[in-house]
Amino acid sequence: MKNLGKAAALNYLSQSAASSAIQRVETAFGRLLCTHEKRQFKLTKEGQLLLPRAENWIRHLKDTVATYEPMPIRIVTTHAIARVTVAAILTIEPIELKLMRPDKAYAAVLRDEADVALVLDNAPWEGLVATEIGKGSFQLYSTQSEIPPSPVLLPEDQIEVLTLQQRWQQVYNKALYVKARLPSWSLIADICANSSEVGFLPDFLAVQFKLQPVAWQPTPSRYRILALYRNNGEIFQQRLDKLLRQWKHVFSQTI
Repeated sequence: MKNLGKAAALNYLSQSAASSAIQRVETAFGRLLCTHEKRQFKLTKEGQLLLPRAENWIRHLKDTVATYEPMPIRIVTTHAIARVTVAAILTIEPIELKLMRPDKAYAAVLRDEADVALVLDNAPWEGLVATEIGKGSFQLYSTQSEIPPSPVLLPEDQIEVLTLQQRWQQVYNKALYVKARLPSWSLIADICANSSEVGFLPDFLAVQFKLQPVAWQPTPSRYRILALYRNNGEIFQQRLDKLLRQWKHVFSQTI
């Protein structure tokens, strides 16, 4: 990246922590791997030679370890996405699941604290491989499609929520009446399934709770769900491909 600050930020490190890490490697090899000038920060010839070899060595090491004793695939995602993805893969691979916000999940893969992040395609995910595993739409749902217009339940402000509010203003020339803001899609779905409330949800969750899109809403917002991961070698990719195929099948059933 030719800039230590940008490289450190991409890996969720402070600039001083990134600089210290580089210097430790340089000390171990007895060679300068970077030019440490602020305006000319780049790899030296030795650094250019070492980097691809180090990346290949790490991939080979992971493949070797995986051959002898496969470790659980570490998956991070939101509670809502986990509801429709986890059960389908439990008989395929051992997994370790953690629930977190999309930005935290993205950071976890960058820091090698997770192997795969399942997220919605509403942000730039630089530095990782992104594979589409599903797509659909956000809509207003209730137990009855013909329910009269009423105040709605919304999650915290996200791109799709702001889009709904903007489209509502364009269609009805007034602001969307919000009854409550709740921190979880799953909580909104659970409330709607057990009451006459109207909530804003992704279709994969609405299908699971047997909810119907209401008739008086503006045009739905489209989404994609992505699996984010590093290129961690052939054996990891073979294991991951089985999960990707199953996740694609799961989401294909929700459309």
